[in-house]
Amino acid sequence: MKTAFHVVYTVLALNFFIPVLFYVFDGAGTVENWAWLGEFLGGQPYAHTEDSMFWRVLGIANVATLGFCCVLLQLDLRKWFPVLTPLVFLKGCASLGFGVAFLLEGYPQYLAACLFDAVTVAAMLFFAIRARRTLDGHAP
Repeated sequence: MKTAFHVVYTVLALNFFIPVLFYVFDGAGTVENWAWLGEFLGGQPYAHTEDSMFWRVLGIANVATLGFCCVLLQLDLRKWFPVLTPLVFLKGCASLGFGVAFLLEGYPQYLAACLFDAVTVAAMLFFAIRARRTLDGHAP
């Protein structure tokens, strides 16, 4: 289970750190991809420009923090296990936020992000808790 934990959390960390680079160096391209996803999923053209540096900085900080927490947990799961709580809270809030955004505006990429984030939260919990139990000598 420890190996599965490390594989999943490496994928999660990369899933956060790689997009941070795109947010930093190609914010406009990131928004274009987001708009394309919605149209690909059958939605209307995305009506928001999302060109504010304010929201871009907050997005970078949010996603970089998620990646950092994943790395901390991998470095020492026992020591940093309490980090799982804010990690899951932050990603859970993103999932909930996308769900609310979908209900309010109906863009399908919001629903896709809500569901993807919910699965991510479930994976975070499942693999970290099972790996911690294995480390503590309990059957998973």
